[in-house]
Amino acid sequence: MTQTPPSRQNPPKPANWGRTVRVWALLLLAMTVAGLIGWAALPSADDPPAAAVPTDPAAIEGIVRPPEMAPVRPWKYIVIHHSATPAGTLEAIDVGHRGLGFTSGVAYHFLINNGRAAGTADGQILPTTRWIDQLDGAHTKVRDHPEFNTEGIGICLIGNFDLQEPTPAQMASLEMLVRALMSRCRIPLDGVFGHGELKNTRCPGRLFPMETFLMDIRKDHLKHLVSAAAAADPD
Repeated sequence: MTQTPPSRQNPPKPANWGRTVRVWALLLLAMTVAGLIGWAALPSADDPPAAAVPTDPAAIEGIVRPPEMAPVRPWKYIVIHHSATPAGTLEAIDVGHRGLGFTSGVAYHFLINNGRAAGTADGQILPTTRWIDQLDGAHTKVRDHPEFNTEGIGICLIGNFDLQEPTPAQMASLEMLVRALMSRCRIPLDGVFGHGELKNTRCPGRLFPMETFLMDIRKDHLKHLVSAAAAADPD
């Protein structure tokens, strides 16, 4: 008796190629649409980062005087710096400065972000451990003049201002921060410096508008003096 070959006993079903092609086409379309949505959600290099400028006195006061802060010590100077990097975070600068031997971490008392690093916002002001614990700075080493660290508040804006200007949000935050520090610590306008005014360095960069910034601070100070005088003598 001749047996039928197994292949003929259970012949394979013909493949449904049309259905397979349709399934793969739908999967490919779904992946393409998801990719386009994700790509559209990413900020481009030309998109301005989101701003986080303090908008009221209570907000800046909360930054300058956080609840966990040590009692404020005497300060006489404010020194402005740039990071000389296109982007940066508090954590990254802290690691870098500890690697340089700064046991207290970040050399500055405040950082002002430009929003270019992940998790940061343009104009965001961050007090560092040195400010919260009221420690000496390590930002302005001038021979025979330790006072710029021991009595000077260091503010660093993230960015390389030899290559581009600080963002408008950074400058707005800087102005609010400096005004608040001058008021709280009774620092006069002639106690506010760019790093390069104290030693031979381009910091905070050749494109940092130091003269314009100081003029704006001076105008605001005079405005407050006039307002205070008018309030004291309404007649």
